This record gives sequence, structure tokens and C-alpha cells, in this order.
Amino acid sequence: MVKPPVETVADQLFFTTVFIEAFTPTARSTGTGFIVNYPGENGLSRPVLVTNKHVFDGAEQVAFTMPAAENAAQPANRGTRMVLTGFNGHTWVGHPDSGVDIGAMFFANVVNAMQNNGAAPFYRGFGPEQLATQDTANSLDAIEQVTMIGYPNGLFDQSSMLPIARRGQTATPIFNEYNNLPAFLIDASVFPGSSGSPVVLYDRGTFTTRDGSTHLGTRMALLGVVAAVHTRQVNGVVQMVNAGVATFDDMIDLGIVFKASAIQETVFALYEANGLPLPVATVAPEELA
Repeated sequence: MVKPPVETVADQLFFTTVFIEAFTPTARSTGTGFIVNYPGENGLSRPVLVTNKHVFDGAEQVAFTMPAAENAAQPANRGTRMVLTGFNGHTWVGHPDSGVDIGAMFFANVVNAMQNNGAAPFYRGFGPEQLATQDTANSLDAIEQVTMIGYPNGLFDQSSMLPIARRGQTATPIFNEYNNLPAFLIDASVFPGSSGSPVVLYDRGTFTTRDGSTHLGTRMALLGVVAAVHTRQVNGVVQMVNAGVATFDDMIDLGIVFKASAIQETVFALYEANGLPLPVATVAPEELA
């Protein structure tokens, strides 16, 4: 079967994420990461993996899985996987505010290791200029449709190795600070494994701006990263010989998203921790690098 080339913005969004498995001595958990390509040396990009702190916390071993490349322009129907052992010794940095659940690490070594093992990854990265600023947020309406891409419950297409895209809407205005944090809520189905998913504003064909005017074209911006979901406690009858009542958490489909500004602050902390000058954005907002 001949597939169309990876060329549209929607096509490319499916190749921005990384499936993460984190192993502690007693458990395995899954999460999502995504790549932002910052300018590096000699005209090359410097890929940074963004996820949540809690995805990496306590992990002694972490596995990264991505679609493999058939060639530079086309993905293959298989994956490529790299396992880092002694992960606590590898450099990843969390946002300096303990209440902001974002972590980041330089990702070129993982990409190079996959390539050296004979299975280079096929991926696309967000450009730093695609991170939504406060000016971007102020230009948006209080309710906007959003797209989230990741691996809910560790699910993905086992054939193409692609993640799952889900849509929802903002549940609090992006231009506000939810609970005095650089965050907002989305009304969308968020499950374990979705942690670290990018949340994007993506409109194709037409879109309406805050002043009510309609525009032709495509609009895309990286709004933030999913970190958690609100829950409520419910009671359920346990059908046993001695019946009782169990209390458990029921997800109410309100995801907590930390803003792109907090992603940028985390990346700056990563650069500073490695003694590097802070990056300067050079990628056009409407393109994926």
C-alpha cells in the first residue's frame, strides 16, 4: 500500500512524540514526550525532549520508542527503541518551580544511538517560535478547540508506531493562570500515559479570531504539555462474601496543561545546567522542523 508523503501539518504532528517507558525496581509506567528542535552548532538542530517530571522521577531505566525511518522523507512500518540504563546519571532538568510538572533533556544522543544501531528514527520537532507566548494567548478566545497527541494507557498503532490524537477544548481561558500556576484546563479525555503529551492549537482551512473575524488558512501553535487529570472520589459496592464499599478515583476529563511559557523556562534551565548559552528561536511558526 502506497501512503501519501508526510507533508501536511497534521501529518507531521504524529511524528513529534516519543513513547516513554520508565522502570523502577518494582514497577513500569508509560508516558509521552515530544521534541522541540532548537538551533545548534554548524546549522544543525539540537533536539530537546519535553515531558513531565513525574514520568522520569525515580526511574533507573528508561526506554524511548519512535517510528523508524525508511529514508529521510518517509517513515517505515516499524519502530526503533533505545533503552538508557542508570537513568539517574543522565542529565534531565525539571522546571525550577516544584509545582510545575515539566522536565526536559537533550535528545541527540538517543537519536544518534538509534541511528548507530541501524534504525534511525523518523521524527519532526516543534520549532521554538511555535511555543505560544502570552501575546498568542491574549489573541485567543476564552474557549478554543485543542488537539492532544500521545499514548493514553500506553496505546499506539502497533503497525505504524504512531501515537493517538484526541481533540477537546479549553476549559479555562489560556490567557488566565489556573490556580496561580502557568497552566490552564482542557475538557478532554486524559488517561495515564497521556502525561507529557503536547497540546496544540490546530485549525485547518478556516479559523475565527478573538474579534470574530474569519480567516482562511492553517493556524498552529504549541500551547503546553499535559501533566495530570482532575478526579473525584466515588463509592462502589464490592461483590464479595462480606460486601463492603470501596472508594476509588473517577477521572472527570479535565486535564491540567502547563503552558508553553513554562516549557521554555524548563529548556532555559536545561541549557543553564549544561553551561550553554540560551537558545534563540529561528524556526517559522507555521512550520515543523
